[in-house]
Amino acid sequence: MRRARALRQLMACLRGDPPADCRWEDVLALANQSLVTPQLTAALEGHRNLLPIDVAEFLEDVRQRNRERNRRLWRALDDAVAALTAVNIVPTLLKGAARRATWPEDQPFDRMLSDIDLLVEPAEVDAALTALSSAGFGLAARYQGAEVHVVAELGRPGDPGYIDLHQRPPGPPGLSETPELAMRRREISLNGRSILVPDAASQIFYLLLHDQFHDGGFWRGGFDLRHLIDLRALASEVSATDRRWLRNACGTPLVRMAFDAVLVSMQRLAGDIKLGDDEARDGLWTHRRWLLQFSFPILRVPLAALAALLSLPKLLDHRAAVTLERRRVFGRATSSGTSVSVRLERFRRILSVRSGKI
Repeated sequence: MRRARALRQLMACLRGDPPADCRWEDVLALANQSLVTPQLTAALEGHRNLLPIDVAEFLEDVRQRNRERNRRLWRALDDAVAALTAVNIVPTLLKGAARRATWPEDQPFDRMLSDIDLLVEPAEVDAALTALSSAGFGLAARYQGAEVHVVAELGRPGDPGYIDLHQRPPGPPGLSETPELAMRRREISLNGRSILVPDAASQIFYLLLHDQFHDGGFWRGGFDLRHLIDLRALASEVSATDRRWLRNACGTPLVRMAFDAVLVSMQRLAGDIKLGDDEARDGLWTHRRWLLQFSFPILRVPLAALAALLSLPKLLDHRAAVTLERRRVFGRATSSGTSVSVRLERFRRILSVRSGKI
């Protein structure tokens, strides 16, 4: 139960309530693995006198280094947006970049940015790549095909992270790119240049699809703590109407099951959040499975297999819905990316990722 205790104690610290018996070695190890150490430092700001001296010094050092890293990465984004603006492309920010763009200017941004996610239209990809290349961003990786969501990773010497260029949001094609989702983006200014940012409900939906289905967290279990903190903050910005829209946008019973489990996880781990009876009931068992898979990694595969078996009707409905969406978006029902061998390899990769890490 050592991992479970570390998770409980870390979440208590992130709520600003460090336990008296905190095992700092385990808590810091999990915080580092989950990329939430700078946010942990901010959460414990008022409790510095209660921390061991070496812990307090380590946390402050990480926070200052992360602030410098974020500053340099944000400068890279500014240069990238300038290059895209020059060819009349207005990108949409996703994930951490979207959170940073709407962050109050008078508050320090202590969330760690691992990279910058920029979304452009599929028809704009070639022009975007040319513009970014001309601005000095070298091509680190290029991904071909209509169905991939990240088409390229780009970076410059000295930049602390990559620009991930998307042609569609992460998640099953079609579910994550409806016209209504596109209409929920708003235009803001970054140093006088236009960018688009999804509203809070859309950001929750994108993170749900990214973490649970693109990265396979629904089956693997565990928790992406950095994104869980994002989701908790975003949830406070969502109205009751938007909450109903979110449940409807999930589209399939399997996605709604994942959504309910994320809500329960936010309530149990990240602080108080009101749940409906259906949400609490439907999400509780999946949350408990995730917690078992996190606490006892040896159970990850058998519990994933059991979950797939018990969820088989929902899984089959989900597959059928995704097939229809692929046909709508791409004009065909299947693709080479959905062969049995590719699915098995994807399932192996998903289960091989250590629980608790992005």
